Amino acid sequence: MKIIQSFWSGNQKEFTNSYGWFTYKYNWISWILSCHQLVKYHKEVELYTDQFGYEILIEKLQLPYTKVHVVLDELNHYDKDLWAIAKIKTFQMQKEPFLHIDGDVFVWESLTDKFNNSNLVTQNLEITTDYYRKGWNAIYPNLLFLPEEMNDFNNNKSNLACNMGIIGGINLDFFSHFTQKSIEFVDKNKLNWNKLKDLNFNVFFEQVFFYEIAKQNKEQIDFMFCETPKDNEYRGFGDFHRVPDKTYLHLLGDYKRNSSVCKAMEVYTMKYYPESYSKLANLINNHNKNEVEIGNLDTKKIEKIISDYEDELKRGKQSSNNRLLKRDLFNVGMPQKMDEFIKNKINFKILLNCDFEKRTHTENNNTIDFLEINELNCTPGFYALDQIDKIMLKELANPATYFDFISKCKEYFEGDDEEEYATFLLLINNRLCKYCVLKIISIINV
Repeated sequence: MKIIQSFWSGNQKEFTNSYGWFTYKYNWISWILSCHQLVKYHKEVELYTDQFGYEILIEKLQLPYTKVHVVLDELNHYDKDLWAIAKIKTFQMQKEPFLHIDGDVFVWESLTDKFNNSNLVTQNLEITTDYYRKGWNAIYPNLLFLPEEMNDFNNNKSNLACNMGIIGGINLDFFSHFTQKSIEFVDKNKLNWNKLKDLNFNVFFEQVFFYEIAKQNKEQIDFMFCETPKDNEYRGFGDFHRVPDKTYLHLLGDYKRNSSVCKAMEVYTMKYYPESYSKLANLINNHNKNEVEIGNLDTKKIEKIISDYEDELKRGKQSSNNRLLKRDLFNVGMPQKMDEFIKNKINFKILLNCDFEKRTHTENNNTIDFLEINELNCTPGFYALDQIDKIMLKELANPATYFDFISKCKEYFEGDDEEEYATFLLLINNRLCKYCVLKIISIINV
């Protein structure tokens, strides 16, 4: 079973097109990380793309796909908003079992080992809520053709879809049938494509339609996740701070437009794939001078940057030279390191980073205290403070060991109930984890 990905520009040939991401930079970072992680765990990873995708992903970023098929320019007569048609067409081209992985999916394990003999595979079932139903109610009156397989969904007798962050299997006959019917669904509504703009027709001829055809044919589907979330309730799919214990991330929907999630993806990519990141940084700077302020990076430079920052923390002197870059790289994996220390009752030192400012905002007589956190090559992050945060940050004003810090926090706890104190301690530890993620604190060995 081979791994495949597809990139179709949809006649959008501008390097700075965001393709739905917070900024265009993160679109390309996503492809770098997704490809490298797939290649790390699988022998065959193939890309299906158009000429523009080949130019950027292969010629300029030199991503390590084992094979590249430049075949998707034949779709350029389709409207750019029908982006899922490229995936459907790619499925149709397959002559052997496959798993298609979206470019916003990142893995830390082998998928082919898990699904090698699966009839059909998708990420998970999802419950379609008002998001789908409102979209369908706007789309349906403009359809010239409706496949009979969509009748249950259309009549509100069915409310499930398959999330296709990953999709594939060994049943090529089913994929031949599904792709032919899906393309027919799109093509027979060609005269009204313009009326379907901005209504996300894609999720219906792809995710809903796949589920309905599989249901009618009583096909067995294996899922990456057994849970069936509502379409607007995906949790934890952008938790880079849980990697590699968390082995699958998918930046679907709002995750793409979340600046902190995008930044976490960027720093992870920078740390573990510095050469590819540097190629992208140079490409970006050729388009927008000095937009990305880093030099060429490699693994040795990354190691030295991290080592230098740790030495600075131990000395209690954080240099202004490349400080944000040092902080970001040093803090990759910090939440997990802290969790391990706490779990094994190992003491460690907590230090406030110096790249944030406490600010106050007043509106309609309501005052909100928050931290403005500086970011490298990105707009600042913001974190609203509650009373617990204020107490914790006050106690962390000077470097402290974890055990001493917890002792000070305990003074604010009223009562002798052990169960309530355990809940209080969990709250404090979760906040410390959040501070690591936000890069408010760093930790070092005592």
